[in-house]
Amino acid sequence: MTEHIQNKTLSQPRQIKATSLFLVRNEFLIPFALFVLFLAFTLPGISWGAPSGWHPDEIVIRSIKALHGEWKFSETNFDYPDLPQYANYWLGKLVLALGYGDKQVLIAARVLSAVLAGLTIVITYLITRRTGGNIRTAGLSGLFLLCVSEMVHNGHFAHNDTYVMFFTTLSILMLVQYHNQRHRGWLYAAFLTVGMAASSKYIGGSLILALAAYYLFSQRKNFRGNLFSIAETFFMGGALTFLGYAVGTPKALFWMTYYFKRVFTALQWQINYGNTPGSVRGIVGQYQVLLNGLGVVIFLLFMTAFLWTCYQVIQALRNRSMQRDSQAGMFSILLLALFALDLPMLASYNYQFRYFLTILPILAVFAGFFVEWIYTQAIQSSKSVYPNLVIAGVALIVLFSFARLVSVALLFSNDSRTPAGEFLKTLPTGTSIEETFYTPDVPPDHFEREFNYPIYFIRSINDEVPTGKNYKFNAGEAGLDDRKTNYLVVDSFIANKFHDSYTCSLMRVECNFFKQLASGGSDHYKLIAEFSYHLPAFLPQISVEYVNPTIRIYERNQ
Repeated sequence: MTEHIQNKTLSQPRQIKATSLFLVRNEFLIPFALFVLFLAFTLPGISWGAPSGWHPDEIVIRSIKALHGEWKFSETNFDYPDLPQYANYWLGKLVLALGYGDKQVLIAARVLSAVLAGLTIVITYLITRRTGGNIRTAGLSGLFLLCVSEMVHNGHFAHNDTYVMFFTTLSILMLVQYHNQRHRGWLYAAFLTVGMAASSKYIGGSLILALAAYYLFSQRKNFRGNLFSIAETFFMGGALTFLGYAVGTPKALFWMTYYFKRVFTALQWQINYGNTPGSVRGIVGQYQVLLNGLGVVIFLLFMTAFLWTCYQVIQALRNRSMQRDSQAGMFSILLLALFALDLPMLASYNYQFRYFLTILPILAVFAGFFVEWIYTQAIQSSKSVYPNLVIAGVALIVLFSFARLVSVALLFSNDSRTPAGEFLKTLPTGTSIEETFYTPDVPPDHFEREFNYPIYFIRSINDEVPTGKNYKFNAGEAGLDDRKTNYLVVDSFIANKFHDSYTCSLMRVECNFFKQLASGGSDHYKLIAEFSYHLPAFLPQISVEYVNPTIRIYERNQ
């Protein structure tokens, strides 16, 4: 791979030029260094909560149970496709065969997730190179993706989000390769990997719209004379997409009618999940989610780069300078892929930040090109200070972002549930305890009676509370008092749900009870311990989803 080296002025040190030549000859070191650096930020705290699987690690917990014959994870669950579950299952087989236990299976599954996220950074580097970027631009793109704290955050989870991000980014690289080389094998590889993306998470399948639209547009002049060849390519592409899906989710092939009938129901439920009177579809609400997840600095960089990219494409169309191998032509492919991947969130009421992981590599590519363009403009200006200002600005962005990554690692390593779990071991044996969903592990056989606090979150006025149990849901403090529960463990993730006025209007009894607990106004339960971890003052004060809730432990008045 060759790289154009710009002429340096005589006043520049020789060391800079030597270093540049070294990187040109050993370019692989740049993506490798980015990969290793990402793992260095992600692997600390990777044993978070182990051997217990805290949310959102349900997928690997199902796989572990299936390893011991305790759970049919593929036959009963249609909320997610199965590729990540099977990957964790076979990885678990290997770990157990080496003589390790369930804790090591959980940690190995998380390490695999971190590796996939790290490889996505490498693929982002390659996409930038294949779309015309030089080594510096590609390095910036990979670095900016590494700077996203949610990459490190989600790299800690043995969940499906890193899988779908990896496979969609790989599919985009295959599409770019097909655009450059016109070899149909690359297109087929893109279809196969988009099937594997959909087999990781349903929203990954939306990328097939970009593949189909690109191929149709590229063959627009050949419809009459080459229709059968085009139809053959589409048929093969569709077959390979389904094959990629079936590789990770075999029941789609062997139980086709039974499976897809239930999948469509699950998809409809996911689209409308979280639909309340105050909610808006993603076309309006996604930008606030991106801002909260990316942080102000990276959000502004990515959004500015996105708008600059759109401007480049629009200008090329207006000037009729859009060529197949032009920079604007490459940008148009990435914009098409970005729109296809964002489409499920645009139409949905359910758009958590982790759903946007698939579009981050594309935004990072745009950011790399945008900063390179600014740097080029600065060099061409008459002010010699401008290039240094650009370099200083990038350095500050990276420094601040790395501080956010350190904050994420510390939150995982110091999750408040760990000391809270140790405190539970000191409570009297033979008593009873109830806990909410995100609380620490309760020591086994320590309490005479232990179960989850029976709360069911009502999402609409037509939602029915489950019945037929030995206990009553949503009974509040009166239910606890009737059960004579000695201790109640509450996490802030559940308690904070009652800050929403709509939730409170549907669950008035529970809302009043949790607010009384927080204010010390409960008639029967008093706070005996509280556990929370706060980041050092010199680091960005961030919070990340599912990690480090405040834990409060209440005791029943005798």
